[in-house]
Amino acid sequence: MSNPSHPPSRGLPAWLTEALCLAALGVACLKLGQGVEAVLDLALWDEADYLHRAVMLPVNGPPDPEWGPLYSLWYFALSFLWPEPVALYYANGRLLLLLTSVAGYVLLRQLGARPGFALAGAAVHLLSMAPHVQPRPTLFALFVILIALCIACRARGRERAGACVGMGLLIASFARPEFFLSFLLMSAVLGVLLVLRARRGREHAREPRAWGTVGVYAAGVLVLVALLGNPFGNTSNRRFYAFCQHFADGHSKRTGTVKVDPWDQCKQVLQPVFGDADTLGAALRANPQSFLAHLRWNMERHPRESLRVLTSGFGGWPLLPGDGPWTREHAGHLLLVLIALGLPLAALLLRWRKLATLPRQPRVVETLVVVGVVLLPPLLSSVLLQPRHHYLVFQGVMGVAVLTALARAVEGPGFRDAAPSRRTGPLEPLLSALLATAVVLAVPDLVHRQGPASPPKREQLQRVRALQALARQAPIAPGQVLGVLDTQGGLPVYLGAPFQRVPVWTKRAGESFPEYLRRERIQIVFLDDRLRQEPRFANDPAVETFLARPDVFGHATRHLPGTDTRLAVPASWAGTGARATSPGAR
Repeated sequence: MSNPSHPPSRGLPAWLTEALCLAALGVACLKLGQGVEAVLDLALWDEADYLHRAVMLPVNGPPDPEWGPLYSLWYFALSFLWPEPVALYYANGRLLLLLTSVAGYVLLRQLGARPGFALAGAAVHLLSMAPHVQPRPTLFALFVILIALCIACRARGRERAGACVGMGLLIASFARPEFFLSFLLMSAVLGVLLVLRARRGREHAREPRAWGTVGVYAAGVLVLVALLGNPFGNTSNRRFYAFCQHFADGHSKRTGTVKVDPWDQCKQVLQPVFGDADTLGAALRANPQSFLAHLRWNMERHPRESLRVLTSGFGGWPLLPGDGPWTREHAGHLLLVLIALGLPLAALLLRWRKLATLPRQPRVVETLVVVGVVLLPPLLSSVLLQPRHHYLVFQGVMGVAVLTALARAVEGPGFRDAAPSRRTGPLEPLLSALLATAVVLAVPDLVHRQGPASPPKREQLQRVRALQALARQAPIAPGQVLGVLDTQGGLPVYLGAPFQRVPVWTKRAGESFPEYLRRERIQIVFLDDRLRQEPRFANDPAVETFLARPDVFGHATRHLPGTDTRLAVPASWAGTGARATSPGAR
């Protein structure tokens, strides 16, 4: 029998609202992921390099710690589900889209947001440019850090919470090395907490727990560093090479005087400006004016690019239609942005008298400290290198989290989540259902956006499929490996077996082009200007001869159907279906 002093609760089950919001978020992620896959081309350069390291993991082992070994291990683990490289690339994109969005939702719930608001906040990330940045190790690092923050919100005691955040930052640094700085800062914060606890001399009974947490934390750090190395080891001077590339690109855009590829030949741009400098400090001392001009240019662009990442959709699709017609995607996206940003701001304005109490609330201070620690490395990267979009991903998620924490602190509407109940009134599920509908409808139809008369052209994917089809028609012995000289920024990575990528950096100093082809057993070469422009092949007359007459070297010239790509392939492929090109054709 029920107790008359505690009447049975009425209303709908509280889990129903949660399930509705999560289901809507999952449907929106799946819908958007499939749409992106239908229009997104294969990513070259950095993303292809991470995938290549994953493919070569059984042979070469994990890469150096400053080259994101954890992200390559992630790719390697996914390859057991999607062994074909193209399918693996697209599956990884869909998965990171889903994982970062759901983790963002869970974090907002842990900070006290109602399910409907958490759904709107997660949708702001989902519908922005953030989950589509290339390369993607930033998204993987974001997922790891969001999970660590969610665990920290549930941890008992500041020491355990700090240890959870610190460990998450360390793990993330093996995907994005700059977060090793955040790990060091959080470890310092954890040390300060222990010193303060020891000085207060309170809660003696709980003292062993705090030191036990630190012991486990230290042991975990030692194990990870022993297994994967030090992300700040900089054995290949990657940090300065990144500065070299980004400075060269910015210098090219600012002056218009750069005549070479600033990304591939950045040293030719850097040398006249900074001489032989090979560190940031040396560059600053060599030419303070140019160094500071680079920083100023980055800082001026940072706010604009940050706003663009937060409010624009895939491919830079604007939040507002401008002179064009409004669509349901525009309306839904704008509504969700207004809810996620406007509702907490309105709560703070309505309760402005309570703002003075916020610095005295431990939960608020802890949130601001953690967010500052997380955002410092991306901010430094944006200023020192460039405000490229993959450095700006964290700002949107962390910004919504801070607003949520502040609004929760002043008990704003939609944020009060005290004493969770198993039942809820009908109003909250109804509002959540409306928001869930808005989220699903706000997902853009990316294929239709390309225009019904012009289906999306994925040039790199088309080249991969055409070359795979050519190989299926060629006389290839079982177990034979086809070496492909990679002058295309990693395109051969997506070809799969029997193709094998041969990076251009495998060429030895003083080695002629024909000797290089024989030693590396290169059988397929792309015949275009990239081969001619590769610095490692400069001043080698054999390259020009090869471009004009591959048959002299025992190759046949083939044109990939449906593309403008010309290849030098083994002469034994002369009878394959690809259209042959005359030896002298250019």
